[in-house]
Amino acid sequence: MSAKEQAFRPSVSDAAVKAATVKDWAGWFDVLDKAKAANLSHKDIAKGLHGMHKVPGWWAQTVTVNFERARGLRAKHQKAGGFSVGVSKTMQADVATLYRAVVTTASHVRWFPTGELKISSRTKDKYVRGSWKSRNRIDFGFVAKGPKKAQIAVQIDRLRDARAVEHERAVWKKALAKLSHLLEG
Repeated sequence: MSAKEQAFRPSVSDAAVKAATVKDWAGWFDVLDKAKAANLSHKDIAKGLHGMHKVPGWWAQTVTVNFERARGLRAKHQKAGGFSVGVSKTMQADVATLYRAVVTTASHVRWFPTGELKISSRTKDKYVRGSWKSRNRIDFGFVAKGPKKAQIAVQIDRLRDARAVEHERAVWKKALAKLSHLLEG
């Protein structure tokens, strides 16, 4: 086993994958290595797990992604369309207030990072989706956590590489901290 494979940490425990799929990580990696899955597309690996091994859809994706990461075929945070990162923060504010902070362009000046948001779809107090800096996809989600307490989650997709992941993570953590300070005083 290479140093990279030894350093790999699956996204879920052996016990969880075994309970859901009958095999642990070593068992699935052995099956996939024997099938020469490293030479297959992500879609074909997941399809084979689901069809031939009766692995439920979400678990077929999870096993596939973890196999690809363990074998150096996919980096952490990498998806089919590039890299992705998510940042969230729970604040002393209701969902409607957080939603307005995202959809009201005038409020962006007070907390938003530099870049252009073009909203493509939204559902009041639930989510906002669009493009970020014209090349990335961005999703905002809002969840009530109690009276006058809610979480905002930001997901940025189609990032170029792992450096862009870390950059956007830092930028959005700072932005959400700023928003929290503005709302909580």
